[in-house]
Amino acid sequence: MRFGTNGIVTNAQGEVLLIQRDDTRTFAPPGGSMEAGELPTDNVVREVKEETGLIVLPVRLVGLYFMDWGGSATLDFCFRCIQRGGELATSTEALQVGFCPANKLPSPMLHLHRKRLEQGFSHNGGPPFWVSEKQGPGIKLGRLALNGLYRWRDWQRKRRGEPVHALAPVWKTGAVAVIGNGLGEVLWLKRDDVDFWILPGGGSKEKEAPWETAVRQTNEQTGLTVDLTDLTSVYVYENEAHAIFTFSAASLSGALTTGLETDKFAWFAPGQEPDNSFAVHVEAAADAISETGITQFRFQPVNKKE
Repeated sequence: MRFGTNGIVTNAQGEVLLIQRDDTRTFAPPGGSMEAGELPTDNVVREVKEETGLIVLPVRLVGLYFMDWGGSATLDFCFRCIQRGGELATSTEALQVGFCPANKLPSPMLHLHRKRLEQGFSHNGGPPFWVSEKQGPGIKLGRLALNGLYRWRDWQRKRRGEPVHALAPVWKTGAVAVIGNGLGEVLWLKRDDVDFWILPGGGSKEKEAPWETAVRQTNEQTGLTVDLTDLTSVYVYENEAHAIFTFSAASLSGALTTGLETDKFAWFAPGQEPDNSFAVHVEAAADAISETGITQFRFQPVNKKE
């Protein structure tokens, strides 16, 4: 799937920063596609600056939106941001740039952007929204039209001897679940193929949302059905289009059962995991039981891969 971000930037008057896109001619919050090895927080800062001229600080993740487009999938991170500098300016991607009343959004605006803005305005802290969106007939027709527009623009670029538009990279994703037992301990499992303790989880299937991965992999490895309660951290592999999502979770049903990948289970208090625990999972578990209330975004060193 491809990753992208949107930044919801408001001013002291309660107005929201919007652009008029050069491709669809619709109004939308600024944002764009993520490059390989780029943190979502860095991407939203870069995209807002490129499209509007403003320098912003992402305060918190308010929404995570997964869209299955049929032949491809997209995952967008939506952040509440505050302005830290810069001056409003249009760009090649933004025909108009400015602040608009949040209670009187302009038209035309795609439903998905209006929904993200409304959910972003209503988010006052705590877990972000995570939403799976389907491709309706209107979106399908719009994407076909955009594909035609981009091909025509690439043809013009070739005629001028300019490089064509580069597609955003396709990201690999995985997810883990941090399950507590009410005593301050976290469930770990020991793999049957290597002498390592890890959190329940693993890689995503093609076009599978990260939260679906966390529930599925946890059930396959432990026998438990879990309810995800928060997205506590996202780790991006350095220089790669690969990200791991950490969810806190509560057990709903089932009993711990070893299987093809699992040798044994144990409960460890954060900071008391054995030496042969996967180092990044130790940090992820600490994120999950912290009380920051904000999703953490960090790089995962390549030499610490699972």
